[in-house]
Amino acid sequence: MMRWVCLVFSVSFSSVVLAELDSLSSFTEAELDTYDGFFDSIPMVVTPSKIAQPRVDVSSTLSVLDGEFIRRLNMQYVEDLLQFVPGFAVFPYKASSQKIVSYHGTQLEEYRRIQVLVNGRSVYSAGKARVEWTSLPLNIEDVARVEVNRGPNAASYGINSFFAVVNIITRSPLETLGDSISAYSGSRGDYRLYGQHSGLNGDWSYRASASTNNVHGFDTDVDGDDRHDGHGSTMGNVFIQRETYNSFFDLDIGASHLKANTDPEVYSSALSSYDINDPVRETDREHIKLSYSKQVSSDHEIKVQYYYDRSDQTENHDVTLTSTFYNYFFTARDSGVEYDSDADYSYVVDLVETRQDIEVQSTWEASKDLRVISALGYRLDEAESEHYFSGEVSDEIFRISSNIEYRMGDSWVLNTGAMLEHTQMGGTFLSPKLGLTYKLSERESIRFNASKAVRTPDLSDQFFKWHYVLSSGESSYTTYADEGESEEKITSYEMGYYHYWPTQGLSLDVKLYRDDVSDMVLSRKYFSSGGSDAALEERVTEDAIITGAELELDWRFRSGAMTRFTYAYQDTQTENKRLLDSTSPVMTSFFASLPLTEQWFINGYYWYGEALNSRDYEFLNAWVSCKLSLGGYSKATMGLGVETRLDGNALVNRHNNLDEDTFYYVFSNITF
Repeated sequence: MMRWVCLVFSVSFSSVVLAELDSLSSFTEAELDTYDGFFDSIPMVVTPSKIAQPRVDVSSTLSVLDGEFIRRLNMQYVEDLLQFVPGFAVFPYKASSQKIVSYHGTQLEEYRRIQVLVNGRSVYSAGKARVEWTSLPLNIEDVARVEVNRGPNAASYGINSFFAVVNIITRSPLETLGDSISAYSGSRGDYRLYGQHSGLNGDWSYRASASTNNVHGFDTDVDGDDRHDGHGSTMGNVFIQRETYNSFFDLDIGASHLKANTDPEVYSSALSSYDINDPVRETDREHIKLSYSKQVSSDHEIKVQYYYDRSDQTENHDVTLTSTFYNYFFTARDSGVEYDSDADYSYVVDLVETRQDIEVQSTWEASKDLRVISALGYRLDEAESEHYFSGEVSDEIFRISSNIEYRMGDSWVLNTGAMLEHTQMGGTFLSPKLGLTYKLSERESIRFNASKAVRTPDLSDQFFKWHYVLSSGESSYTTYADEGESEEKITSYEMGYYHYWPTQGLSLDVKLYRDDVSDMVLSRKYFSSGGSDAALEERVTEDAIITGAELELDWRFRSGAMTRFTYAYQDTQTENKRLLDSTSPVMTSFFASLPLTEQWFINGYYWYGEALNSRDYEFLNAWVSCKLSLGGYSKATMGLGVETRLDGNALVNRHNNLDEDTFYYVFSNITF
């Protein structure tokens, strides 16, 4: 039934497209300029080389999710936006609170091969490499745009910018002056509340925003038992900026608290089956970021940036131990200790991760044809955990980079650069890139790009000293890192085509690529000792060649209609089943928003991923929204929607099951 709904929706949209094409033929480009910024000029982007460039000039493949698309899409969480970038999959894996955002697959848990930035601040975790999306102090309402560099870009952003770079840019307080509140509630028991206030005082502007949410999670595991994996969080941000004719200062402060249930049946520890409580993971996270830039001359700008990020995570487990298990893991080293059969025990899984980073950046326009951006930086990563590390561990990274944009006549643009990095833990690495763009016109180009990058081992790879400490003070045997891991390497080649038709509000991007990946780490990092100290599984690596094609089409209309289509095909050449299971060979998404009247809109999107962990993933979301003017600058949006799964499968993990495939929701937003 829902597939027929999707078909009807597509046909309805096609008729609107044809009508729009007829009406657009009578409008000039100048007349269209008044309707939407999308029609104004070639979009400007900043992610590929850290300097503003027309998108037609860049040699890297880039996806841009702009503010209008984000607002119209009506998502509640930032990470879900990336479903509409070719090649990206977004899904919970071990629990509803463990959201995975992957590009080109290769891993199903704690995905570690993309760099994620928020206003230039890396949120890639320091201790156990991953991005903890659910604890990120970031509200989707505060996001201005998301730029995604689909390919390695270590030349600009350093190690771990391996498959892609996701650059999330928040809105200026000047864009959100006043107040707004939003609410969302779903029939599964999910809800979310958000509020913000923005103000202006001379050169200074500010925004304070906060939200709270609850996610019910999955209902049952593969055996039909209750899942108990819901989560809830609260978060807040304060953003302050000052802008003058030749300088810019901003201060970004954020904090969040996450409380998430973990399911013992899928919790990967030797003690999981002995839990007598429902373990709860709590994460407190905070950050502060300051940056200052100054135009020291007409052709030279200096920028200084510093940030500090801290995540404090704990899990509390109550356990009852059998004498056999107790003696096997805890007392064989000390025969004088006896097992107390009448006692209950507890243990804590703790992890504190911190990062400090400072960078000085210079942007120099040497001539009208040559721009050079150079940077010098230092980063300190630290982790502390009695459970995982038996203490504190750290790593220092020094880096220097330079990227060049050189225009060779009217048609050719050279984008090249490199970053040299030295890590205390891993050694010295050079990451170069070479890109060339041929402009067929000011709106159309063909690009070529080649780059190299590495993903260095994280602190846990090198320093695991994993054990359990009971409330009685007794310590288990230890599973430890022995030799550690070496860096993963990638050499990427891509060719692409970009075309922008401003009079039609249409942009098209096509990418063909080949990624040669070597020494990809596939070692399983689990506590496994029993009866003696033991080394972790290490140095299990795999080489792979990943080839494919990606397409995205973005189409806007004068009437207010909007659509976006993406398609990704991927061929992973490997015999390793774990790699193949984590990769979807075909993914596609389609979004459309159609105005019925000036106030009423019908909206929907469809997403399909083939054989993700051997299961197809297919769903449809549709909603009706109404926009109202409340007088003056005040306005309101409200709506009613339905989302349904079409595949009938567990969601990626066999334990991720819902009792009902369809749920309903309502939402509203008031700005005043």
